[in-house]
Amino acid sequence: MDYVAQTTGIEPSQEEIATVLKSYFTLDEVTNQINYLRKKPPVPERPGADPGGRPAAMRINLINAQTKNPLARAGFFIRPVAEAVAGIRKHANAVLSVAPSDEDIALSLKSSFILSELKNQIVHVRQHPPAGS
Repeated sequence: MDYVAQTTGIEPSQEEIATVLKSYFTLDEVTNQINYLRKKPPVPERPGADPGGRPAAMRINLINAQTKNPLARAGFFIRPVAEAVAGIRKHANAVLSVAPSDEDIALSLKSSFILSELKNQIVHVRQHPPAGS
């Protein structure tokens, strides 16, 4: 959401995110990215990182939220987003014969190529809305 907001000036809705995550292009490219990341050597842990892998403590203040997706920023997503991620997992499992982990999916979705492609698809959908919208 941040990347699309920064590059287009308009934060995408969760519905827009779900729509592009479900596209065949996204399914295929994310699966390719997962496969690529699995073949890369692991990145050594940075010095000073918590060996237990515990995330840093964080506080979420939704009172002054300036975006239209404050709940998504807190980790609450609509069902279509969950269905889209499940679709990515199912497609990757079918293509790669091994189901991707949550980390595999998250890392692939954070890659600059995938972020750029998701943004491009959102821009296209905004410019060419489906009939009946």
